[in-house]
Formats: sequence, structure tokens, C-alpha cells
Amino acid sequence: MLAPERQQQILTLLEERGTVRTIDLAEEFQVTDETIRRDLQVLAENQQLSRVHGGASSLNGRPKLQSFTERRLLEVAKKDAIAKAALERIQPGQTYAFDSSTTSFQLVTMLPDLPYRVLTNAYAVIDQLVGMEQIDLISTGGNYHSKTQTFISGDSYNMLRRHNISCAFVSCIGLDINRGPSEGFEQQAVFKESLITMAQQTVLLVDSTKLNKSSEYFFANLHDISEIITDGDANPQFIQALRTQGCTVTIA
Repeated sequence: MLAPERQQQILTLLEERGTVRTIDLAEEFQVTDETIRRDLQVLAENQQLSRVHGGASSLNGRPKLQSFTERRLLEVAKKDAIAKAALERIQPGQTYAFDSSTTSFQLVTMLPDLPYRVLTNAYAVIDQLVGMEQIDLISTGGNYHSKTQTFISGDSYNMLRRHNISCAFVSCIGLDINRGPSEGFEQQAVFKESLITMAQQTVLLVDSTKLNKSSEYFFANLHDISEIITDGDANPQFIQALRTQGCTVTIA
């Protein structure tokens, strides 16, 4: 791969993640740390990123808010493996809640038509399940946000409070070992915080690219999460750190 192509891909990763580490980029692109440092220096001199200790950040330090369609194309195999592992938690006669993340949606695409209740603020989930005859499908309501395909604000908190939610399936942009999961969209973070408060259990579906990262709005502590499901590419040291904190972690 030529340097200009690699540098463009680095900028793309910065848009997705907000920050990148030199050591991680070297591993992803299969080049030396020194090669990545040169790339980052070139991009910094062109005022396309900011250099930080051990890596770089986007000029505002935050990941770009991506559309639902864009997010669906990312890490598809990892999301599929995580969803298959999570599917084992679904049983008839229960009430489940799903956020508007693409990882949760991947699980929804696998749901069998059985008698259980589904609450969601995600248009894609509603569209996927509307034809199911046995599922009791409930929208939390609110104003429609087209980029994330999410219903936000409105009376969603009271809607969640009315139901006995057996388990909530949620995802995040980043999972920090000290501060927990975070989102880049404030209304989504508020919704997830309320959902986790109301649910008997919460399963966090998070692919390995989001581990040891954080975004703008934190919505839960690690002890609020009943189980974390990630994929086989997860860093073993980070997984051990989660387990040391008392987290139940499943590797899909």
C-alpha cells in the first residue's frame, strides 16, 4: 500500500474513532511504528489531524456521527458472531429491549417469530419485525432522527417505565475500562441510560474495535452491565482487565 492511500485510510479511521494509537495502526496496516509516525507527521503538517502522545486525534477529538447505513457496513463479521452468541439469551414469554445500534439490529435479524415482547427506539428494528405475527412489537415513540434512524426524546422514558423489561441489548461507540460505555449522540446516551436503569439485565454487544476507546457521552458504569459480548479479536489484556473489574465477558 502506498503512503498516500494509507494516510487516507488513517483519516477515515480517525473519523470513525476520534483517536488512534500508533501501535494499533502499525498492526492494522502491517507496517512499522516508524512508518506510521511518519504518516501522522505528514497529516499533522497538512493540518488534517492533531498529534497526541502515542498516536493522533481528529481535529476536534471526536468521532464523526455516522449514519445507520454507514455503520451497517462496518465490522460485519464481528457483529454477526456477537449476534449469534446473544441469540441464545432470547426465550419466549419475556420482554426485550433493543437500542438503535447496528450490532443490536444484527441480532434482531436473527430473531425467530415467537411470543415475546420487543421494545425499541429504532426504526430498522420496527421495520424488521413488523411482519412477525407472534412478537408484540412496541415503539418507545418520539421524534424521528433520520441520520441514526432513531426515535428520540418524546415520552420514551415513561414508555420504558411501564414495562417489565427482562433484558436490554445495547451497544456503544467505545468501552472504557474506567468509565464504561459511551455514545457520540447525546439523545442516544440518555435513552440508553434510562433503558439500563429499567431493565432487569443489560447485555452490551461491542465488537473488538470499540474496546479501550471512548466517545463524548458516557451512559453506564461497568457494574450496570450484566454481560459483555465481544468477538475473538478482542485484546486479551483488556478482557482480563474487564473480568478483574467483575464483568462477565463472553467471547463470540
